[in-house]
This record gives sequence, C-alpha cells and structure tokens, in this order.
Amino acid sequence: MSEDASTTAEPKNRIRLALLGDPNSIHLRRWATFFAERGHRVTLLVPKGARVDPGLPASIAFEGFSRFNPRSLFPPLSFLRSRRSVRMAVARVQPDVLNAHFLTIHGWHAWLAGFHPYAVTLWGSDIYIGPRKWLAVRMLARLTLRVADLVMADSEDLKRAAEELGSRPGSTELIQWGVDLRRFSEGPAPDELRSRLGLDGRRVVFSPRAVRPLYRQGVVIEALAQLPSDVAVVMSRHNCDPAEVEAIERQAASLGISDRVVFVPEIPHAEMPDFLRLSDVVVSVPASDSTSVTILEALACERQVVAVDLPSVREWLADLDPESLVPVDDPAATERALARALGRSAAERAEIGRRGRAIVKERADQATSLGHVEQLYLRLLRNVASGSR
Repeated sequence: MSEDASTTAEPKNRIRLALLGDPNSIHLRRWATFFAERGHRVTLLVPKGARVDPGLPASIAFEGFSRFNPRSLFPPLSFLRSRRSVRMAVARVQPDVLNAHFLTIHGWHAWLAGFHPYAVTLWGSDIYIGPRKWLAVRMLARLTLRVADLVMADSEDLKRAAEELGSRPGSTELIQWGVDLRRFSEGPAPDELRSRLGLDGRRVVFSPRAVRPLYRQGVVIEALAQLPSDVAVVMSRHNCDPAEVEAIERQAASLGISDRVVFVPEIPHAEMPDFLRLSDVVVSVPASDSTSVTILEALACERQVVAVDLPSVREWLADLDPESLVPVDDPAATERALARALGRSAAERAEIGRRGRAIVKERADQATSLGHVEQLYLRLLRNVASGSR
C-alpha cells in the first residue's frame, strides 16, 4: 500500500472487536482508532472506575469489568470475581474477536473470559521480563498463550520467545504496530519549538522513552556529560516515575550539566514528528525492548538513532547502522555512538535517513501493518465458521 493510500475505506466485513488493555496507552488508542475509522465496531473493556482520557473516536464504546488483582489479600477470590465479571462483560458486548494487548493481566483476562476466538498482542516486557522473573506469571502466561487463537509479535525474537513460552507456531504471527508515514516524515526544522525549549544554537539528542528504571535514562545523562557542551538532551515527564525523575535531576546536577537537560511535559502524539525533526540524534537504551515504535517513527522522520543492542532492535538497525547499537548499561559506548552520529556530515546523515525511512516504508507502514491484522481477524472468523481453530 502506498504512503498516500486511505486508511478509511469501508471494509468488506465489519467486525465486532473487543479490546483489552490500557485505554490511555497511545499504542492501544492508535490501534482502536484505526479499526473504528475502518468501520468496525470497537469496544474497549476497561476495569470499573478506570479513568479514560478524552480524544478517542465517538464510535468507540466502553464496557466495565472487575479486574483480577493477584496482589489482593485473597487472590483466588479476586480471580473468581474477575472471571465472572469479565465473562459477563464479554457476553454484553458479543464481540466477534477479543484482542488483549499485553500478555500480563490483560491477556489473563482474555483467557478468563472463556471466549473464542481471542488474540493476544505482545508488547515485549510481558514476555521478556515478567514470565522470566516470577513462576506464577510464567504459569499464567503459558496457560493464556496455549489456548489463544492468535498471538501477534512485532519481532522475530519476540515471536520465538512466545513460542518457547507456549504459543502454538501455527497461531503466532509477526505483525507491526506501524507508523503513519504521512505524518512521520522528513520536514522543515521546527524553529518555534527549538526557541520555546531554549535550544537555539544547540545540537539536540532526543531521548523519548519514559523516565522509568527500565529505560535507563541515567545512561543517557552520563553519556551526555562526556559530549561537547553545545549538546543538550530532551526528555519527557509523561508516564514518568517521579522518583526516577528526581534521581536524573540529581545526577545531572552532580555532573554539572543541569542546563543541558530539558524536561518537557507530555508530548501530544500530534507533536511527536516535530520533536523528532528537532533532533540530531534519537537515543533509546532500555534494559529490555521489542520493536520500539519510537525508533521506527524516528527512522521514518529520517533521523539517526542510537539504540541498545537487543535482538528485536537489532532486526531493524544491524544492517542500517551497526555502529549505532550499544550494550545495555554502557554509558561509554553510548557516548561514543552519539559522538559518532553527531560528527557525521550532512550527506552521511541524509543517506542513513533515506535508507532508514525506506526500511520503515517496506516493513512497518501503518496502513499495511494494521490492514494485515484486519485480515488475521477475518481469518479467525472464517475458522470459527468452519469449525476449525
């Protein structure tokens, strides 16, 4: 599908789609919006009392249920109450397909619903972290994956990990969340944004991942201290861990670079392309990661990326710019990679940018990627109609 192809064409078969997940996650909201705008009937299943941010299409409905809390005083009772509640919620919605986003908790609820067909969309840490750390999480994950009708993973490594944990190879598919290539593209420098952030005359490293322990923003700060004084880092307070923000601020102060660390509040997704275009380099060095949508959006905007050398990330950057990959928790290697990227000529940057966008266009165009998911949903329905799984 071309970059200019419409994503709002009427589907041949309308699906009643129920989604389980964080209703305020930009990723789930983009997914829900895509299918709502395609003409499907979308319902978000949300825990009772949960706050849902405004901004979703009016056609998207909501249905509440009681959430399973494994940390309650008596988990078996919470389990039974949640199972009853989520089954009643699904019965009220009467979906054609139930799709849980994030295996932990949300995937468990899909399994508890006792409904088929159900799909699980994996996010990364729900496979890479939780099931590897805790036996109970691993057991619930295995139960959920074994009977799922469809499991979707955004990298070959994540797909293999899911199959090792219990998902059936025939039901496990490689999919991408996708990037809207019409919005995320090379464009003019956002001079107003640069001035508003006090970055005139500075080179910019954008570190867009959340300021939380998993994302190792302290590594970025330590690397920044070794870079020239005209280099500044931009981070966001959105979805942050307040204690981690305080730790980052103390670290920057101790290194004498507080004036080179710019914190912004939540960045609306509509403004993300400008933040990427503002950047000379985008950096992402978490301790665990699958395919980062942020990295793909940066590549679509023809930005250089320095990223942690993890299997899922390597699938995107190893051929494009192998020197941009750095070990986990290695500030020195991160500094060297950033310095190398900042020191490239305009022609070298343009060539890497062109190739990076071409990779995203080929493998992660949003309309094509989510259109593929639509076909997987329809395949599930055909399997139900034929009596097969």
